[in-house]
Amino acid sequence: GPGSEWQVRSFPAHQGGVAALSWAPSTSPATMATGPAVGRAAALAPCRLVTCGADKAVCVWQTDNKLLDWRKQFSLTAAGFSGHPRDVAWRPNVGLPSSLIAAGTEEGSVAVWVQDMDGRDWRLQTCWQVPGDVRRLSWSRTAGVVLGVSFGAAGSALYREGPCGKWEPIPLDA
Repeated sequence: GPGSEWQVRSFPAHQGGVAALSWAPSTSPATMATGPAVGRAAALAPCRLVTCGADKAVCVWQTDNKLLDWRKQFSLTAAGFSGHPRDVAWRPNVGLPSSLIAAGTEEGSVAVWVQDMDGRDWRLQTCWQVPGDVRRLSWSRTAGVVLGVSFGAAGSALYREGPCGKWEPIPLDA
């Protein structure tokens, strides 16, 4: 409104700079739930984001309601996830209590981490290679069931979660 000003908050996230960031969904998964616990659940999810940087780290951050104090909650790592991360993407809320984060590197590594419920530890769900340096990642807008990966000079692929949490390419002729 009139007289409103944007507030600027910065914090040291990565030695050498931040390559990319992605906001967590703003709505709590509990808003889509039913039952007696719904009345006790928060309508808004905690304010969180994921970053990747020149230090080869992928980090999850959380702040207080006033956006004054950003704290690193987790550093996400994985065997087979090598190189400098270029992009990160937080999956849109799909009505489940879990969260997913994808990250991709200049060496063609793509990793997906899962957090079963807010406050729990993150764990690697899967990691795979694409034929080129990862440029961008993007989740589908409807429920985040498809992950788009662009790589190399002109490559791109779509992936969907298969049985047992393995991400599989979607054939182009499908």
